[in-house]
Amino acid sequence: MEAIAVCTIVVVATVLLAMEKWRADVVALLVLASLILLRVLEPGEAWAGFASPATITVASMFILSAGLQASGVVQVLADRFIRHGPRSNGAMLGVTAMIVAPISAFINNTAAVSVFLPIMLRACHERRTSPSRFMLALSFLAMLGGTCTLIGTSTNLIVSSIAEQHGQTPFAMFEFSKLGLVLLLVGVVYLVTIGQRLTPERVQADSLTQGFQLNLYLSEVIVLAGSPLVGKTLHEASIGERFDLEVLGQVRDKKLFSISAGIGALREDDILLVKASANALVKLRDTAGLAVRQGRRPGEADLRSGDSALIEVVVTPNSELEGRSLKSINFRNRYGATTLAIRRHGEEIREKIGHVRLRIGDELLVVAQSRNLERLRAEPSFVVLEELDVSIVKPVAAWTATLIVVAVVGVAAFGLYPIADVAVVGAVAMVLLGCLPVAKIYSVVDWRIVFLLAGLLPLGMALEHTGVAATAAQWIVTVTGQWGPQAALGAFALMAMLLTGVMSNVATAALLAPLAIACADGLEVDPRPFLVALTFAASAAFYTPIGYQTNLLVYGPGGYRFRDFVRVGGPLAALHLILTVALVPLFFPF
Repeated sequence: MEAIAVCTIVVVATVLLAMEKWRADVVALLVLASLILLRVLEPGEAWAGFASPATITVASMFILSAGLQASGVVQVLADRFIRHGPRSNGAMLGVTAMIVAPISAFINNTAAVSVFLPIMLRACHERRTSPSRFMLALSFLAMLGGTCTLIGTSTNLIVSSIAEQHGQTPFAMFEFSKLGLVLLLVGVVYLVTIGQRLTPERVQADSLTQGFQLNLYLSEVIVLAGSPLVGKTLHEASIGERFDLEVLGQVRDKKLFSISAGIGALREDDILLVKASANALVKLRDTAGLAVRQGRRPGEADLRSGDSALIEVVVTPNSELEGRSLKSINFRNRYGATTLAIRRHGEEIREKIGHVRLRIGDELLVVAQSRNLERLRAEPSFVVLEELDVSIVKPVAAWTATLIVVAVVGVAAFGLYPIADVAVVGAVAMVLLGCLPVAKIYSVVDWRIVFLLAGLLPLGMALEHTGVAATAAQWIVTVTGQWGPQAALGAFALMAMLLTGVMSNVATAALLAPLAIACADGLEVDPRPFLVALTFAASAAFYTPIGYQTNLLVYGPGGYRFRDFVRVGGPLAALHLILTVALVPLFFPF
């Protein structure tokens, strides 16, 4: 019965993760609760995921990455090498590879893409090149770079931790590097040659309002004589709530004032800049004494005038706003800004956006007072897609953060202390030495991944304890074993790559690592090749935007469609899989 229960949990969890109806961490906690309620695991075993070295190391690496990022080191390197680098597309892509991949090997690759994203967009703008030519490559290079070291991606840490739990030697810091560098080099060659030909070139709009197809929704309305709104403030008039529109600014004496700034009660001939549908505009004249100003259609220049700024922001994977609406978080008052439109998976949402539940990778078009921009820039829930000041404000903090990361890598590489221990010490040092404020450490850790690990790692234990892992492994061995262990390795790697495209790399690694060891035991070979194949295959979700967080980050800014990932990433994923199956036995013999 326990085996049936575990199989049911695995199937349901896989379906829920693939459907994305619920957050991945919520699904993981439901898995954990089910294992406890069905008495598949003892409470001590069920809670072991929270104390796993993988969970502790992943949380600590978020803090180390944030400390290095806050110091400005990564931004300066990116700015110097990319923005001020070569002008041709091919050379720029090569320089991007030389800077993105090494950084992604030592800090969280999602954080690396968050830093590079606005700088790459600025570089494309200066070169008059479509961002779509580079955004996919940026994500793929970060993914490839992350596989080159133990700490480059959480997948490697998870597999190493599970291997250690099963009596295997944990992976060393640079044990993946030889194979990782080969796959990285092949990936760079593919992206510079075939990938560039397959990558679409989306035509850039002349302005942000055109890019979000917002121009038809922007209008200027004038306050008519006798309007019931004369003498009332915008807050008292409640125009937005009454007529289902957004008031973006108030013009008086040819000067635009933001709503939050305010200039007192409305007067006759005042002009309001609004975002509204045609039906709403008709109601305005009939009910509120406001008439559309004829002969002129407002655009980006109007939104940028006065003390206002028009920017794009992307919802990050670590965002607390995921699953919540703009209205529920009181976005306008919280950030002193108004969202005009949302772009999701290449489609623009312009109506009733206050009630739309935000998702990772959503791109928001925001108008804000210039003085409120810092509030948005400081918010870890967003990446602001604009040129940033990349000068290092605190050189001492920059050097300190760099030395801490180098020390963590060095101590772990020489095996002086386990990676979990030294990562925790490094995270504490980041705070004590002033590289990262203590209040910020809770916002920089992606708790979704932490709880995902804590919930799914015990499921791997349950697969093993109930014999499900051994049964599944025996089936793989029976089907492929007659052609040798390399055929079984190929089938296993293919399964991992397909699963990671719909579930995420973290969930795939946590579920399949016990199965990898069981497969090797069934073939009576060393489990290490199967574990290594899992780490690389689980990080090969090039063919879908939903399988890896960095893909979600570049989805909107690159103007991509789902098919673009299949077209460009599909051949790279196939090439990556073939090389992984062919080369793993050479670097890690059976």
